[in-house]
Amino acid sequence: MAQLSSVIGSILRDIISAQHEANLYSLSLSESYGKDGKVKDFQLPNVVVSDMELELKYGIVSTTENQEQQNIKYSKFRQFIKEVCTEAAKTTITSVVSAVLTSDIRRNEEDKRFFYHLKQEEELNKKFRSFLMRNMRNAFDNSLHESLDASTGLVLEDVVVNRLMIVVKKKFLQDTDLSTLFDGVDGNSLRNELETAANSALTDLVKTMSEGQSFKRVKTFPQLDVAVTAEELAKMPEEAIHSFKLKFSPTACNITELDNDNDLDDFVMD
Repeated sequence: MAQLSSVIGSILRDIISAQHEANLYSLSLSESYGKDGKVKDFQLPNVVVSDMELELKYGIVSTTENQEQQNIKYSKFRQFIKEVCTEAAKTTITSVVSAVLTSDIRRNEEDKRFFYHLKQEEELNKKFRSFLMRNMRNAFDNSLHESLDASTGLVLEDVVVNRLMIVVKKKFLQDTDLSTLFDGVDGNSLRNELETAANSALTDLVKTMSEGQSFKRVKTFPQLDVAVTAEELAKMPEEAIHSFKLKFSPTACNITELDNDNDLDDFVMD
């Protein structure tokens, strides 16, 4: 006696494992044929598990108590991160601009021009805000799962803030267009102050937006205990035996992670 879900899962795993073993064996043959440099245009043996159907006979013996199944709602979490990045870009610009314009660092007004424009020109502020937001979202693209506790569905706030701050430093505070403002001991001190201010503001933002948020989904469902062996089915009346048709079709997926960071040009801070 076994659970129906376990039986079907085992069948699927065996089919996938068979295709995997066939692929590995074909690859090993290609390496052997290629030892003498003659593998080009040579047709290698290949096995493809194409569409196939399997009919499974089973009889229901009993049902167990409800079982829990848990998973993470990553589509909802992805939307949450987008909203966080949108607000984080606004918060970062506000905190940094305020800190620069109220600092007592001795610089020409020209060195602070970009920050004056960010405060006074809505169009420039909007463009730079969009630039920061896109870079922040890009920072989560290939590793979204690392920002969430898979066991609880809760946001890992420190991880999120850290990723946001990497973008703030790289795309804003360490930009070469601002090098004159941050030159020298006093300039380096100012940049440290700005990083601290931005980190504090983003920590508060992420904490507020994450409050009460859980991206774990829990479902309960009954488990079926079934008989599947010939010996077990022979002891059951014919009307108690059911059929389950399983169709297996191969699919292809791209598992290459694309680095999108190069697609996001730097912002010209003039």
